[in-house]
Amino acid sequence: MPIRRTPLVAAAGAVFLLSGCTVPVAGVAGVTVGEDGSPVGVIAMCREHVDGATLHADAEDPEARKDLGVWRHGAPLTGLTTWPLASPGDGWTVEKPFGRLAPGQVYGMYGWTEDDSWSTSGVSFTTKDLELLTPGQVRYGSDDTVGAVPLEDFREKACEEF
Repeated sequence: MPIRRTPLVAAAGAVFLLSGCTVPVAGVAGVTVGEDGSPVGVIAMCREHVDGATLHADAEDPEARKDLGVWRHGAPLTGLTTWPLASPGDGWTVEKPFGRLAPGQVYGMYGWTEDDSWSTSGVSFTTKDLELLTPGQVRYGSDDTVGAVPLEDFREKACEEF
């Protein structure tokens, strides 16, 4: 089973486990909104790369988490990357379209590599969290570590711990 199908999001960020092995975190996932309020994925790679991203319905039990959206990029992602979740372009392929987000549901999103060599920390959010964002303002982190900053500051702030 690929690692991107079994994420665990911890309070200090996402740590992904598979058979006792940890995939190193090399970047940070975030979310913003477009001018029309639709969700936009954001990834800041602080080092190394990722190949894609997964959106899942968050649940207390990691085995109960359900992947809702999966995106793959045609080239390794480095630096700062954004993509509209509903209609990505620019090298993105939708492997699993995410559909409509449900009010009250907590979602998580993270980046991954095909060979499980690198990942990003995850971001958690609800539809209410998205409503509170303005275009260009990025939400990142999970639980009590959530921050929101302008896109221009995201990479710098998100990569401070790397």
